Amino acid sequence: MTVINPPSAFDQPQFLNDFKKTADAIGAPYSETAILDTLKTFETCFKEGAVIWRTTNRPRDPVNYRFYLRRRLDTVHIATQAGYLDPNDPMGQLWCDFHPETGLVKTWVNLKGRRPVDDILNAAVVPESVRAHAPTFHRLGLRLVRFLAVDYDGNSMNLYFTAPGPISETQAAQYTKLAQCDPPTAQEYQDMQTFLNPQGFAFAVTMEYTTGTIKRVAFYALNLPANQLPVVNDRVLDFFAAAPSYDKHRTKNVAWSFGVGNKKYMKAESSYVGELATVLKDVGSPLSSP
Repeated sequence: MTVINPPSAFDQPQFLNDFKKTADAIGAPYSETAILDTLKTFETCFKEGAVIWRTTNRPRDPVNYRFYLRRRLDTVHIATQAGYLDPNDPMGQLWCDFHPETGLVKTWVNLKGRRPVDDILNAAVVPESVRAHAPTFHRLGLRLVRFLAVDYDGNSMNLYFTAPGPISETQAAQYTKLAQCDPPTAQEYQDMQTFLNPQGFAFAVTMEYTTGTIKRVAFYALNLPANQLPVVNDRVLDFFAAAPSYDKHRTKNVAWSFGVGNKKYMKAESSYVGELATVLKDVGSPLSSP
């Protein structure tokens, strides 16, 4: 259900109540203690930023939550001080994803614009095994990176590219092959053609940090048109129906994820408070569907 109540502002008791209702609606596990700990640790971030929730179409997967900041802030330092991160961990730096049972699971880097992939891969902390993918990325037109993310649970790093559009069937097959996965089905490809931005769409590559192995890729359809969705299962439908949004413009995103061994699933994201659409526009993110 979408709730419009401008101005959009974060309220901790309301968030906790809304979270429980959303998680219960799709049978997602959570720890109230873990949630309260993250809300306390990052209190200012939740109040100042735009907050979203996300889940997948897989049974029992959690409802995660994330804030997008309007200003630069060392959230890694905050997380380290709170004991979420090892201060010597080489991976990390800006926006955060939270797991409702374990706490912090991912940090993000907003590059303030699209950066050449070589600039990212040549950073001192990037292993040679990851740099070795550079020729492949260039060959596939994956030359510009918009965001980075580090998944501490999975010991992996994500590159979020602006991929050339409109998507083609050959392109889709080449991209899923990166993760040793079959091409999208006819229905998946049809939905991608409909919902991926033809001017250039968000495409993520997940690599193991130490080995460089590509574990998963994902195609993102962002800021979906109102009342329009690709083919999704009941869990995703129930999530979108249950998750409230207090933004003037509710932002809904989906992604098709393809992993090694043909392990596929769909992601779903919904804005909560803080006017996500405005924040993403301000940082120059190409977050839109056709």
